[in-house]
Order: sequence, then C-alpha cells, then structure tokens
Amino acid sequence: MSKLHRYFIAILSMLCLVIVLQNMATVSISFLFWEFSIPRAILMGLMFLIGLIIGLILKIKRE
Repeated sequence: MSKLHRYFIAILSMLCLVIVLQNMATVSISFLFWEFSIPRAILMGLMFLIGLIIGLILKIKRE
C-alpha cells in the first residue's frame, strides 16, 4: 500500500470521526406504530446502508 493511499484512508477516517462526533444528538423517529430515539449518526449510517443495498439490487437487476 502506498503512502498516498494510507494518507487518504487516514484523512477519510478522521472526517468520518468528526461527522460522528458532531451528530451524537438523539432524534425521535416515528414509523407507523413505532416510535424510538436513536443518535443521529446511527440514523445516517443506517440510511447509507439502505441506500447502498438498494443501489446494489438495482445494479444486479439491470445486468
């Protein structure tokens, strides 16, 4: 692994850490009959994973 690649990974990791630390506020979510509270950073991560899965499914169906 080149030094540039390691620096890039280190910078991205620090940016992710900053985003998570700045978004620790708890948000309340209502979905149908359920209501729960989770940290905003976890909600953002879940939405990213859901979008990633949907994108992969659509890519597979397109081929």
